[in-house]
Amino acid sequence: MPDWIDITRRLQDSMVCWPGRGPIDVSWEKSVATGHHCNVSQWRANPHTGTHIDAPKHFFDDGATIDQAPLDTLVGSCCVVDHQDKILDGDAIDPYRGVQRLLLRSNHSGAAEDGVYPPHGPLLTAEAAAILVESGLLLVGTDRLSVDGSDSTDYTLHRLFLSASCFIMEGLDLGGVTPGDHELIALPLKVVGAEASPARVLVS
Repeated sequence: MPDWIDITRRLQDSMVCWPGRGPIDVSWEKSVATGHHCNVSQWRANPHTGTHIDAPKHFFDDGATIDQAPLDTLVGSCCVVDHQDKILDGDAIDPYRGVQRLLLRSNHSGAAEDGVYPPHGPLLTAEAAAILVESGLLLVGTDRLSVDGSDSTDYTLHRLFLSASCFIMEGLDLGGVTPGDHELIALPLKVVGAEASPARVLVS
């Protein structure tokens, strides 16, 4: 049996959130402590909270929804690359031509869970993203909450990846993962018609 590493961020009050969004809100509909026969919680959260997967529907009305994400996109071999805060260009990404699932680790994996989102530039250049999708990329992942820069207004990378049916995984915790080749399991909730979903993500 492989040794799996959980690269999912915890959903909790102190989690890092995109500016303007809050953490998951968990309330109790029923509670043993107040006399009910069982505990039943109720959750309220944005689907882009914490570790999540964006489907093409996120930016394109006619795009695939999260329940339509192919299993052979979400499960299989992947490559983890450590780039820290560098914006990867075409030359830097050239060795990864043909990789189907690419996880990019920056210094956000070590970010404190204090609710403060550190600003950053885009993950890579549009040229580099185009190289990846043209060579067969199915899934791109990052420990940031966006592949685009935190001050982006045109969301070039989201549009480029999603228009090519390349799903985007954001909010990973890659701090304990050695760069190189791994096996990946990334399973979102099967919410019909949704543009995104929280996911439990493992590598081995």
